[in-house]
Amino acid sequence: MKRDIKLKWFYPHPPEMIWECLTNPEILAKWSPMKDFKPEIGFECQTQQKPRPAQNWDGIMYHKILEIEPLKRLSYSFKGGPKPGVVTLDTVVTWILVPRDGGTELQLEHTGFTGAKNLLTSFIMEMGWKKIVNKGFKKAFEARFA
Repeated sequence: MKRDIKLKWFYPHPPEMIWECLTNPEILAKWSPMKDFKPEIGFECQTQQKPRPAQNWDGIMYHKILEIEPLKRLSYSFKGGPKPGVVTLDTVVTWILVPRDGGTELQLEHTGFTGAKNLLTSFIMEMGWKKIVNKGFKKAFEARFA
């Protein structure tokens, strides 16, 4: 049992503006839980969200930058579990920017959800990504470029 999240948004702006919102730590902190971020391959950080003991999750996510292709692609690990050192969710988030129709298509691929428990998690995270990008990303983008 495996499921991946694949979402797309279109912005009538050049990739440079979208890329800045994905990689500038000050802007990123405004729309995502990543408060400590460096766009460098191998950089590692953690994000903290509300723990959910019923789902056997301590609320800590572990990230490591895996790939950077400026203005085109950013990929990082997205791992978590019930306690430090125990990983039950081992996934990868990839942002892809595609110049299109005078703007940019922003694609999100969150891959690697396996097993019944993580299948449910993927549906919850898909709703979370939609909310984060549709509201938080948009608000941070407008604050930066308005």
